[in-house]
Amino acid sequence: MDRDNSQGEITREDLPLKSNKPTSACEEYIGGSKFINISFGTLTVIITIALVLQIYYGDYQVVPHGSVATDNLECSEIGTAILKKGGNAVDAAIASTFCLSVFAPHVTGLDADGQLLLYNHRTRNPAILVDFSNLNVSTDLPRLVLGLAYCQKKYGSLPWKDLVEPSIRYARDGFLVSKVLVQAIQLKKAEELFGHLEASQLIKVKKLPETLQNIADISESQLYSYIKPDNSPVESEAYKFNFNNYNIFVPNVPSIGPQLALVMQQIEKFKFSLEDTKKARFFYKMAETMQIVYRDFQIGLTFHEGVSANVVAVDKDDNYVSLISGLTFLFGSGEMTSSGYIMNAKMENRRCSRLPVLLTDTHHICGRRIIFGANNIALAAQVISTLLLGDMNVTESIESPRFHVAPIGTIGIERFHYPSFDKEIAQYLQSLSSIPNPVYEPYDSINVVEKTGDSLSSHSDSRGGGIASRF
Repeated sequence: MDRDNSQGEITREDLPLKSNKPTSACEEYIGGSKFINISFGTLTVIITIALVLQIYYGDYQVVPHGSVATDNLECSEIGTAILKKGGNAVDAAIASTFCLSVFAPHVTGLDADGQLLLYNHRTRNPAILVDFSNLNVSTDLPRLVLGLAYCQKKYGSLPWKDLVEPSIRYARDGFLVSKVLVQAIQLKKAEELFGHLEASQLIKVKKLPETLQNIADISESQLYSYIKPDNSPVESEAYKFNFNNYNIFVPNVPSIGPQLALVMQQIEKFKFSLEDTKKARFFYKMAETMQIVYRDFQIGLTFHEGVSANVVAVDKDDNYVSLISGLTFLFGSGEMTSSGYIMNAKMENRRCSRLPVLLTDTHHICGRRIIFGANNIALAAQVISTLLLGDMNVTESIESPRFHVAPIGTIGIERFHYPSFDKEIAQYLQSLSSIPNPVYEPYDSINVVEKTGDSLSSHSDSRGGGIASRF
């Protein structure tokens, strides 16, 4: 349901905006011709004033305040609550990521690593990438906390405590188990971590509330002292390339961003039309192109995919943030610490393939600006292609069927996601692999926020089970 208060209204993507207008005294007591005359007179005055204002100032538009999209409704709403409190998109993304460390321990947690992509469309300065995917284990703070502390210090606007505390209630009082968490436990046979769980069951994780409270209570001066020069996130300008009259910003080397650029540049050479994007050849050529890049650049040897949780946030000041965090495998190392969170597993000499991504219209300042996060270049390339070549809206693009490219180059299809590929496309894709490449649930999710002019839309991928929040 919509939530109304004196500061504004939080809405969800699964419910329409609605107005709750109280009955006025005039409506209750004035009737007949007198009411009609007064109404028409008032309406005439309003229309006249509106026309005069329109001539001088142009059309009136309702400007959205912001939106947050995550794999969990409660985490999306924590993000928009932070925006309502006066926080910016970085604050919202940090608070939502803490929330996901509670709700989604199969893909992220306090020992996770990650990246944050930040861009302000008003200044149009180069997009910034903060990479905390290569931090060492710290005796002072878990890896994710150290990365988020750096982002809050450098780009946040609210106190640290305000960003951690909203998640403590869910850790303390318990949270409802999602379908995707149950799927992950069954796939990894991880019942020893949480026991046998069923979807919508209430669960509490021992020691996690106390750990989060201790993190929230750290003074900011002490918090920042833990960010040491020899174990600090790496900040750089994002890598930019052009595709179909859009600027695309992704992480630069040593990340996998430049390889995504190669894939998109090869796809652009085919000069696909809008009609082509509905045919089997389009998907075949995309998959074949990705196989070639995976092989030529030894993607499977250089990068590992892992699992991820993506938070996307946009605020009223046109800050765009994609914060993607994750573990090396589902449930990381599989080892639960005495503090109530799962330790990650370290993949030596290989970086993760996760990608925060930003798209901006090259020719029109008020054109489409789209931000999302993907777990690898194959998924990112499919979303970009459906958005910019297929001319889909964000919901259509995110919910479209997707194929997966394994590190060895084989192609797999999500068989249990709806909508699915038609039979001809599925056969074309399967013909590219000599051996089967099964893709198991839970599938990788991609969350997105788009702004065009002053219109804002957002969507959380049904694969992750979340719902976006906006106000």
